[in-house]
Amino acid sequence: MEMKKVAFEPMNEIHSNEIKILEKLIHAIETKENVKEVFEEFLEDVKKHFEFEENLMKKYGFFAIIPHKMEHDRILKELYELQNTIDDYENLEKYFKTHFIPCLENHISTIDTVTAGFFNMIGAKV
Repeated sequence: MEMKKVAFEPMNEIHSNEIKILEKLIHAIETKENVKEVFEEFLEDVKKHFEFEENLMKKYGFFAIIPHKMEHDRILKELYELQNTIDDYENLEKYFKTHFIPCLENHISTIDTVTAGFFNMIGAKV
């Protein structure tokens, strides 16, 4: 799975790592092996990813922090709800393949692209 690159390399690194774990999760769901463990790994990675971006947005006064954080909160809410049905492999697979991946691609292509452009323009440091 290949994701669009943004103008701030630390975000590309985080996205790349998240894609690797997402691919590992989808494989776990397809094989029905270690799904809970890999889901937890993925969820922790997503939380760190969002925390990283939100901390930078606060630090540098990003103008669209509220809608970006709202999107993060929506995604986390969905993932927490999925945790309650972790044994429903068919639902998990459908969610990630038909909903999460397209939403992630859209999120990176839109709000992350704008955020990364802002960080790049002001010379943000991690």
